[in-house]
This record gives sequence, C-alpha cells and structure tokens, in this order.
Amino acid sequence: MTRINYLLSWSERHAGIALPAFAPALRVPLGVFGCALALVVVVWTVQHARLASLESRGADYARRLAATDVDLGRVRAIEGDLARLRRLGERIDTIRRSGPLRAGEIAALGDRLPAGAWLTSLHADRAALALEGRGARIEAVAAAVAGLTQLPSYGGVRLLSVREDPAGRGVSYALALDARR
Repeated sequence: MTRINYLLSWSERHAGIALPAFAPALRVPLGVFGCALALVVVVWTVQHARLASLESRGADYARRLAATDVDLGRVRAIEGDLARLRRLGERIDTIRRSGPLRAGEIAALGDRLPAGAWLTSLHADRAALALEGRGARIEAVAAAVAGLTQLPSYGGVRLLSVREDPAGRGVSYALALDARR
C-alpha cells in the first residue's frame, strides 16, 4: 500500500519551497556539514576583512615611510653641512690661534737679525719659511744666517741667493728656514 502525505512541510509553509526529504540517518551528518561550512565561510570572511585592513594599514605605512625617507635625506644633508661647518670652525679657530703664534715667530726672526739686515718679504708654508731681505753688507747676511740658526722652531737655515744691489746700496738675499721635525 502506498501512503501519500498531503500535509505541507515546514519549509513549504514558511519559504514556499519543498526541500527534498533526506533519510533520518543523513540529517545529522548533513546538519553538521552545513554548520562546518557556515563556520568556514564566517572564518574566511573575518580573515579576509583582517587581511584587507592590514593591507590598507601597510599601504599607509609605506606612504609614511616614503615621506620619512625624503625627510631623512634632508636630515643627512643637514648633518653633512653641519660637519662641514664644524670643520670650518675648527680651521678658523686654528688660524686664529696661529696668528699670535706666527706674530711671535716673526718677532723672534726680527730679534735674531743683526743691525745691518732687514726683511722685505716673508712666505710661510707648513714645511718651510722663505725670507727675502736686504742688507748693508754681505757680512750682515752671514750674521743673519748665524742668528737664525739659533731659532728653536726651525731646524736649519738655507741660503738661497745673495745678489749685490746694482745701485751699490748693499745686497739682497733669500733664505729658507726648514721647520723642525
């Protein structure tokens, strides 16, 4: 005998769709499968939303980093300028301190020259000091060389040239004083 059920199912009454009837033994496993599938969809949606948020924040950080790189370049340029200015300041201080020192050396040179000799020019570099001058006689030049050898700052005195003045007014000379090492 065949039985026919004319009663409307729950899904037909509420959704208007007749769902296929599953065997009672399959209902629990299919329900668990549906719940697991729904859980996977929810977890995937949450992870996708987190990934999108992290990508947005990462892009924002990349833009900030790019702006910071420009600022970092400016800071490094300023640091280079600052180091250059410090070196320049140290060099200026060295030159300022060398003024009185050089003036003392020039005064010591003048003290060692005899009465008949005088200086007309002075050229200083790190290795030597070049002097040019005039003297009343050749003996004054010899006395100047002897007096300059006693300077403690210089190791030796070299006579570079001696010429008699064509007008007969003495001699001109050139000396080099080597720095003591």
